Formats: sequence, structure tokens, C-alpha cells
Amino acid sequence: MNITRISIENYRGVKNIQDIPLSNFSSFVGKNDSGKSIVINAIASFLDVKNFPITESDFNDLTKPILIECWFSSESLQDELETVIKSKIKKSDGLDEFLNDLIFENHIVFQKKVNSPKKNWDSELVLIKDFEEVEFSMLYTKSDEELSEIVSNNSIQIPVQGRGRNSKLEKIKHGKEFCKDKKVIQRFIPDEYKISSLFPAVEMFKSDYGLEADTRFKTNSVSEIQSYFDSQTSDEEKKLKQIEKEIESEMQAEAKSIKGYMDDYVSSLTKVEIRPTFSWKDAIKSVDVSFQFDGDAKPIPMSHKGTGYRRLFMVARFRYLAEKNKGKNIIYLIEEPETYLHPSAQEDLLTAFRDLSEDNQIIVTTHSPIFAGATDRSAILLCRKDGQSIYEYATPESKMEFVDKIILELGIKPSYNLRDYHEKIVFIESSNDSKFFEIICEKLLDKSILRREKILVLPFGGGEDIDSFLNIDYFDTSGRELYLIIDSDKHCGNEEKQKQRAEDFMKKPKSKAYVLFRSCIENYYHPRAFERVYELPENTFDFIKPEESAKKYVKSIVTAKDLNNNIKEKNNFKIFNAMTKDEWKEVVESGLVEFLSMIVS
Repeated sequence: MNITRISIENYRGVKNIQDIPLSNFSSFVGKNDSGKSIVINAIASFLDVKNFPITESDFNDLTKPILIECWFSSESLQDELETVIKSKIKKSDGLDEFLNDLIFENHIVFQKKVNSPKKNWDSELVLIKDFEEVEFSMLYTKSDEELSEIVSNNSIQIPVQGRGRNSKLEKIKHGKEFCKDKKVIQRFIPDEYKISSLFPAVEMFKSDYGLEADTRFKTNSVSEIQSYFDSQTSDEEKKLKQIEKEIESEMQAEAKSIKGYMDDYVSSLTKVEIRPTFSWKDAIKSVDVSFQFDGDAKPIPMSHKGTGYRRLFMVARFRYLAEKNKGKNIIYLIEEPETYLHPSAQEDLLTAFRDLSEDNQIIVTTHSPIFAGATDRSAILLCRKDGQSIYEYATPESKMEFVDKIILELGIKPSYNLRDYHEKIVFIESSNDSKFFEIICEKLLDKSILRREKILVLPFGGGEDIDSFLNIDYFDTSGRELYLIIDSDKHCGNEEKQKQRAEDFMKKPKSKAYVLFRSCIENYYHPRAFERVYELPENTFDFIKPEESAKKYVKSIVTAKDLNNNIKEKNNFKIFNAMTKDEWKEVVESGLVEFLSMIVS
């Protein structure tokens, strides 16, 4: 369940209501103190007020309440709601009818209000469609006797069923039919149904993120361990020691995984240590993170290292979470993830965010053109001050005007690190695509596309974000050769749209475009390489069809054959790197090879 829209009133720099759309991966950009952090803090308090309490400084006006509304959506919204509501309203009492009145275009709307600083909300309400007249409002909550009285008083005709006694459901349905000409309104009612229990968990990472400052160590792995501990009833010392060992083992396994990711940035790192301090009345009291580098006699606490190392740890940690938390329902709120990071590390973190946002929701505040440029244009929010914090976003009518504002705000210059010696610019959708095309060039052409001084490979984010780059006049007048390679997106029926984008691109001077024959890069996995990497029997996998969703296909095989659930479906370069030259020839169409050859020649 994700938040697709949030409305905020009287919170911090927001005085009057601000309605803000959100997507799976949203970026808030703007000058300092413009209100970027307001939204992520509001979401944190909305979902977890105990750990993110409302303080006096959160009130824009202390004489008025803070009001926050969130619109939630999910692919299986009705089924999820049914699981919690059916204990209050049975199918026979009109559950389906109630759900229809609770869901607004596959959304539920939830409102929370607080009147003074505290760790709880004064009211938690859910929106429902209902009749304005009191007599006919909330039919589902009325007793059978009350419904019978409504039927009798209004001479509502209900066909007699069975032994002559109508059910509550029939009375509700015929009562609603009788009221079809009466005024319907939207009203908020108390959440007696525990709908809020379905909301996602929330993880917040401040701009000065460091686990040594986070005594709760808010990660899924520790939450799972704490849940495990809570389930234990034995107080025997032996049992507690066993649990301590299991917790330490879990944390060291996580440290080992994170160390593997950090090796990409710091070659001299020899050890990452994550060690809990136990105080059983507090479950886990604190967690210390330490690094040991070449020449260090022992692990050094992260708090003694520079801020850059803390941020690199965050990159590695999010890459780890992207693998660990597939299928979990979590909202990650991250302040300025680019801080102190080299651009290449920003790209790696961005890739981790994209992977994580497939099953979870990512909301960042950023000053980085890399993060904003890689966010879908419809998911960029521009924050500015005009008496209060105001949030702007692209509409169908203001798309290009909004792009110009973002470019101006972030200081993106048309050069985007371009140098005069670049003769060719290759637009690709992501940094992972650049690695993918590099492997093809090396395997099949014995050349490199990334290590050529006269070629610039430029990730643009995919989809409609190509416009963000291509509408910069610089590319029309630079005199350079321009190339575009994009996915066909056959698996979601977007092939014609992608071909149109390619045609539009080729209207620019000295430009050529190519649309992949297969849906996306994952459709190029060779099944035999897949099996070698994961030590699986031959013919476990088949060739992925060009129009098939590679992610769904791999998941279906993993589930059907009960395989290791750590198999990575998306951007799995272990597979690409393991593929032989002959295997690449089997899956890559000649047109793509010829197009890449034209670029690197």
C-alpha cells in the first residue's frame, strides 16, 4: 500500500492546505528552507507518531490543529481491506457494499488531526461515501431492528425470501436503492475497523544519517529479530544467550553483505562490524557500527570516521535493503542522499533506490541533478517559499514550463559535464543500461563504449524524462552526433509509444535511435548462464520471450520450483557477466550489435 497523495495543513512551514501527489519514487527539490523536509516529516509522523511525535515547533499556528490527509492505493486494495473489516461487518451484512463506499477510484482516504504536541493523534478518520440524511447514513452499522424500522417507515418494498424474513444485506441494498435520488456526501468516520493497521511501515534517514546515532537501529532485520524475541516466553538464561547469539549472527551476516557493497568504493576496507548492546528489558538497547581498514589494529566506530564514510555506508546499506526487502511494504524517507557522495556512488545509490521502489515507496529530498533527472517528471516536486511552503508539480498543461523551472532551480547547465572533445552523445535510460551495452560491446565487438574519450554515455532516467534533456537547446546546436537507445517495453504494451519517441528524437540534427527488440535488458538473460550462476539444474529456466515481463517470469519459476528466494530478477549483472560470447549471440539481435558498432567505430 503506497501513498499517492498527501494534504498538509498548519504543519511547520505549511500554513494553508497543500495537496501534493506522490509516486513510487518521488523527489523534492528546492532551495534550503523551502520546505523539502516538511513532507517527509509529515509522512513519518502520520505513519509512526510514537517514534516521530508531534512537537510544539511542528505547529505553524499553536491555536489551530495540524491536519494531514493521505490517499492510499494498492493493487489488491479491496482484498486487503476485507481482511480487517470482515471482523466488524460480515458479507451477509453488506461488507461488499461497504467496501464500495469506502474505496474512491482504488484509493482510501485517511485523515489524522492533532490539537497539541504529543505522541498520538486526537482523531483518526477514514473517508466514506454516505447519504446526507441522518436516517439513511451508515446503514452498515445499524442493527437489524433499526433497518427494519427504516424499511417500514419508508414503505420500502423487499421481495420476501426463504421463510419470509429478509437479511440485513437485502435491507441495506433495497434501502440504498430507495435512496438513489437522495444526496450523497463524503464524510469522515472514526477508524473503528483498524484500517490503519494496513498502512506501510516507515523508515527515515536524515541528512546526517549514521547508525551510531540511531539507538533503535530501525531496520527490518532488527525489527524481525525483535519480533522473534517478543514471541519467546522462556526467561531461562540459556534461552536468552541463544537469542543473543542469533541476533549477533544476523547482524554480522548483514555487516558482511554491506561490506561487500562498500568494497566497490573503498578497496582498503577489511571489515564492517555491527554489534548490538543487549539490555533485555529494552529488547535491543543500541547498535554500534565499526569499520576496520588496512593498517587498523581493530574496528573503529563509524562516529570516528568522516561523514563521507557514513554516506558510503548508506549507499551500501540501501543496496543491501534493495535485495533484502523485496515484496515488503515500507516507505523510505531520505534527506539529501547525495550529500558527500561521488557522482559514481550517487548512481549506485540511485540504482538501489529504483530497485527498492519496485516493491516499496521511496521519497527523497535532493539538490542533485542526478537524482532529480532520474525521477519521472511527474514525480518531481518543486518546493518554494511564498508566505508559506508551496509545492509545484507538472501537469499535462505545464510539462515543459515545469521542466524549465527544475533546470533553473537545480542549476543544471546544458553542458551536463560535456567536454569539447566529445563527438558523440549516447542517451540511455539508466547507468545499468550503460553497463549492459558495455558488456555487449566488449563481448561481441572487442571494443568499449564507456572508455572512449570522444563518446559520452548519458543516462536520462527513461520514459518521458527523455524530453527533459532533449528540449535543452544545446543538443540542437552542439554539432555532435546524438544516439538514443531505449527499451521497447513490450511487456506493458508501450512499444508503439517507444517507437514514437525514437522517431521524435531523430528529428534532431545528426541523430539516430534504436528501440530494443526485447522488452528490456532483463529479457536478454541467457537461461544457461542463469543456471550456472545459481548452481541450478539445466533447463530450470527457458529463454525469456521478447514481450514477457522478465521479473514476473523469474519470480514464477522461483515460486513454482521453490528456488532460493535470493535470486535477483532485475539488473542481475552476475548473469550478464557469466554469459559467454556464443550465449550473447543467441539472445542479442543483430540490429542492436550493428547500432552499437556504428557508435563505437
